[in-house]
Amino acid sequence: MNLFVRLMSVTLLATLSTLCVHTPAHAVTPHQLVEGLNWAATNRADSWIENPSDDAFYQPPAQFDPTPGAIIKTQPAPHLLNVLGPGFRAYAQKIMYTSRDQDNNPVPVTGYVIEPANPWLGKGEVPTLVFAPGTRGQGNICAPSRGPWLTSAVDTADHAIGFNYELPLQYLAAASGMRVVVTDYIGLGTPGVHTYVNNIEQAHAVLDAARAALRVNNLPHNSPVGFYGYSQGGGAVAAAAEHAQSYAPELNVKGTFAGAPPADLEKVFFTVDGTILSGVLGMAINGFAARNMDFKNAIEKYLTDEGKIFLSRAATSCVPDLALRDGFKATSEFSTTSRRMGEILLHEPAIAQTLAQQRIGTMPLNAPMMVGTATADDIVPNDQVQQMAQDFCAQGGQVLMRQWDIKPIQVIPGSALTHSMPLFLAAPESLKYMFDRFNDEPAPNNCA
Repeated sequence: MNLFVRLMSVTLLATLSTLCVHTPAHAVTPHQLVEGLNWAATNRADSWIENPSDDAFYQPPAQFDPTPGAIIKTQPAPHLLNVLGPGFRAYAQKIMYTSRDQDNNPVPVTGYVIEPANPWLGKGEVPTLVFAPGTRGQGNICAPSRGPWLTSAVDTADHAIGFNYELPLQYLAAASGMRVVVTDYIGLGTPGVHTYVNNIEQAHAVLDAARAALRVNNLPHNSPVGFYGYSQGGGAVAAAAEHAQSYAPELNVKGTFAGAPPADLEKVFFTVDGTILSGVLGMAINGFAARNMDFKNAIEKYLTDEGKIFLSRAATSCVPDLALRDGFKATSEFSTTSRRMGEILLHEPAIAQTLAQQRIGTMPLNAPMMVGTATADDIVPNDQVQQMAQDFCAQGGQVLMRQWDIKPIQVIPGSALTHSMPLFLAAPESLKYMFDRFNDEPAPNNCA
């Protein structure tokens, strides 16, 4: 049976169980069912088509608690596993919480928390699994929490389409009894620039999402948590894992799955250039330029007028529309020197230094990690993923390195198919890895 069909079958079964079975404590009464239906009628999902500025939830208050992980506000989030509200399993709510940017300034971040769809049958208390999303885009409409049922949204003004394609995996985790929290990252959905692949800020967003999920449920800070992500998300959770000891030492981190992490941005910049995802380079440049004036000045002198338009498009786009507009374009098309961005960074210390600061694998882990990569990944190079795993091993980490031998698809080179396939193909193995960590099973380690 096709894996996607299996995932959707699990989703459907979990939906039916949520509606028809019982609350965590007892069977649903007719009164509770009526209350749930009333709740559903008065808490409609968001509109699919919207201007990102129309949703007041994503506008932070002028003053908010600067404590990392503090809850700024919440809002019910009806979705496919729960349409009847807080009295039923898999209840979800959007959260706005506090995190810190790379300069330690407090910033608001949004996301959502899905409570377990079924009882946790493992050891101990219900664990919290933080999902770091793969690349969604840089426009505010691209945030995973936007749109009805946490699924997708369209911004007609900027012609951007956001699609929460990892929701089936999150449902699979919720159906296995885990609490799921998803971060939108800094600047995605909220005011400001989304600092795409800024691993320092992504680490903060992930770690503070864990703190926020525990606080919104009034759980102790040492409740079990884990991190799960692929592609951009893989880099975010790998960075979170290495920053956990210094940034959030109180968290009880049990383990991490980091799939296809862009750990060495210099190598990733060369590989992704000219592929269907060329536009993400514009997103990365926008993010780093917003935080570093030297980087901004260094890159601007190489941009043609079309290059400036390229960056402007990236700032308001999501992956589907960005691929249609700028897919398979080489960044040399936007350069005054006809050199690609990867070549330019070798000659500009401010650019090279900024990217070097983002390298993952420079600090020891405080919990086991599974690292996964396709041997012929056409977007995130396999060798730099292996190097990250080796770096963690050399610092005493417990690392399980998995390489999936997915043959390159030559019909359309650079199509990202080889890169994206393991996201779902490896889901059973990677989710089981996390389930075992929460059960305190001995962590497999193939560092040797």
